[in-house]
Amino acid sequence: MLASEAAWALAELIEQEPPAAVPACRRLLERHPSSGPMWWVAARVLGARDPVAEAEACGDELQEDDSADHLDEALPEDGRVVRHGGVGDVAAADVVVVEVDAMGPDGMVVDGDDLGLVEAARALEVPIWVLAGVGRVLPQRLWEALRRSVESSASRTATCITDLSGVACVVGPDGRLAVAEALARSGCPEPPELLSLP
Repeated sequence: MLASEAAWALAELIEQEPPAAVPACRRLLERHPSSGPMWWVAARVLGARDPVAEAEACGDELQEDDSADHLDEALPEDGRVVRHGGVGDVAAADVVVVEVDAMGPDGMVVDGDDLGLVEAARALEVPIWVLAGVGRVLPQRLWEALRRSVESSASRTATCITDLSGVACVVGPDGRLAVAEALARSGCPEPPELLSLP
């Protein structure tokens, strides 16, 4: 919801004051460095010929995200699925589902509370399914910029960046995909105005 509201607010701002696009996008990312959807919105807006229409389209796509429905359809009906819990819960699970804030070619941003779940799944070799909704899967250079921003910000205490080991698949707006296929479909520009963020 926050990213869709930001997209619509950007559309209004840019319509009234076009030169405000770059500083407004950079401010959003300074405040929300670990949010893949914020990076996705900013990148699409700054990479578009019509930034107002693009911001509105981003807001609509985020609002209509049906990734959670795809996850429900893809999960095994008779399998034990764990989304929260400890080692005991993971030991009895067939699948561990983790929602990410962002994902890139060599890692993902998870809530600090979910890191233990991920580590337990890896240790017990339980497949990890990543729920990565609209705007959460980023291309290489944009992911690297996000990673630098998270590592240099105070928000790193609330979120953690971890690698992709143990991830069996990614479920997003295109349904259940292999990790490589999900990464290949990011479809997001990498505007230079964002790549220089610390």
